[in-house]
Amino acid sequence: MADTNDSGQNSHYPYAPVTWAAVLFAILFGFTLAIHAYQIFRYKTWYMWVMIVAIAMEVIGFITRVISIHLTEPLWPIIIAQTGLVVAPAFLAAQYYMIVGRIMSYVGKEYGYINHTKITKIFVGADVFAILTQSSGGALLASADGDLDKMKLAQKVLLFGLALQVVTFGIFAFVAIAFDVRSSRSPALRVFKEEMKSMRKLWFAFYVGSALITARSIYRTVEFGDIKFTPGAKDAQGYTYTHEWPMYAFDSIPIFISVVFFAVWNPGHWLPTRKGLRMDGTYEEISEGRKYICCGPRKEPRYHAPAPMTGDNVEVALHPVRRR
Repeated sequence: MADTNDSGQNSHYPYAPVTWAAVLFAILFGFTLAIHAYQIFRYKTWYMWVMIVAIAMEVIGFITRVISIHLTEPLWPIIIAQTGLVVAPAFLAAQYYMIVGRIMSYVGKEYGYINHTKITKIFVGADVFAILTQSSGGALLASADGDLDKMKLAQKVLLFGLALQVVTFGIFAFVAIAFDVRSSRSPALRVFKEEMKSMRKLWFAFYVGSALITARSIYRTVEFGDIKFTPGAKDAQGYTYTHEWPMYAFDSIPIFISVVFFAVWNPGHWLPTRKGLRMDGTYEEISEGRKYICCGPRKEPRYHAPAPMTGDNVEVALHPVRRR
């Protein structure tokens, strides 16, 4: 049994946490982790490694949550649990940036307001900053141990990180929607009916996942923003902070659904393994310098025309990446 305080609450939490829920979600996320790892090796979609990190953080977060429920003296389990569960969705958002960048590269960058090569640099860069901010706030909150001044500082840091993530993701969603609308209305892409139909599946998974991630971020913002600090009180107050069920209903379940959607509609089914191959058969050459974030010259992409489509290779050119 976990040690509890005078009110019957676990000393790490402002409520009496249940073990079975944390165990259940550790198993569920562990199952999806195995599926995504298998799909990465099957389709050679190495760019999906960020998804693995996000899911692994959820698994570790729930495992250490179970430990923190039963071991109330050491702080390390609750610090790891809080940090992992708060930060993991930010990694998931970073993966969404990469997936949409791949879709833009495949369909054609000319339909986007922002070049797909800048998607990763701009939005993932902002997301990394949000991750670092949320990690600091989550660790600070978990280690506060009743120190209200520390908790107030953690609240401000977390709110800033979450607000940054919501704003960044909102801007990115606008860019993605604009690209989707412009490309789906393009007469030049009507000949690629099957490919565009496949893209609709990826866009569907993206839209559902984006809505869930945004809702989760709004919930976390409300949760930490609603915390009230009463002088003389041992613990902070606030309904969503002092009750366990909202975390599972508005955080764990939405993130799990988001992960499942991209397991069912995995980008490896329809997108090229190597970034640069376009739907129209041309190839955007990615220079060696642009393969690195911090070094090497940044060169403009060059396009290679496809080989003449005659005879049997017409079908291959028009359907280069579909896999089952």
